[in-house]
Amino acid sequence: MSQEKMKSATALTTARKSVVDLDGFSGFTDEAEGADDVIDTSSRVIIGQKLKFNDPRWLIGDVDVSGTLLTAFDVRRVVNKWSVDGKPLVTQILPPGEPWPDFKKLNEECPRSEWRPYYNGERGPWSGQNCLYLADENWTRYTWPSSLYTAGACVCVCELVDHIKFYRQRRGEGACPVVKLSHTLFSKTYKRNRADLPVQRWIMVGAERQELPAADTAVLASNTGAPADAQTIEPITLAEEMDDKVKF
Repeated sequence: MSQEKMKSATALTTARKSVVDLDGFSGFTDEAEGADDVIDTSSRVIIGQKLKFNDPRWLIGDVDVSGTLLTAFDVRRVVNKWSVDGKPLVTQILPPGEPWPDFKKLNEECPRSEWRPYYNGERGPWSGQNCLYLADENWTRYTWPSSLYTAGACVCVCELVDHIKFYRQRRGEGACPVVKLSHTLFSKTYKRNRADLPVQRWIMVGAERQELPAADTAVLASNTGAPADAQTIEPITLAEEMDDKVKF
């Protein structure tokens, strides 16, 4: 084997670590509770290229990537405290299953000098965001961070997570959806769209996968959406979906 082929094989091997260790879908919750402790943990949340939904387009920088197929493999809920000029002062990734802190209480405890202008009012420094992690067929990673203040994005993430939880109850914890970067109507009154990630098919990601390599380009080479070594799994039948199996 040539040295270049050995490097390629090593790169593919390093691209295979269990997603169960990284996976936040099963422990995802949109519940909130009172927060008594000061949050002071710093964590890295943007991995690879950053995706942005700007109605009605999905963008990486200035590149329109709407319609691209990607595999959703993880989600994290992130608590932030922001400076007046929009820089993150505190970042914490919540453990799976832990409710959101009481942002209203956290903000009320901060002096008004720490609040930022927001439209016709002000917004406190504490807020939350959902970070959805996706990968293409080369295990190039992408992150879609979305604020809890953005109602349409919250609906999109919660719908996808609910779909994943439902599917995994019937096909196993390693099941991941291949989704399409799309949009759907959110407000008829204001003619606004929200982000939408319709599932195109389901795959089973190998349990021996290593840490995924960071993305080094914003250009998506192809549009299969699933890694080459992923196994396609059968869709859920109507009987399974309705829990309507005949019992003897």
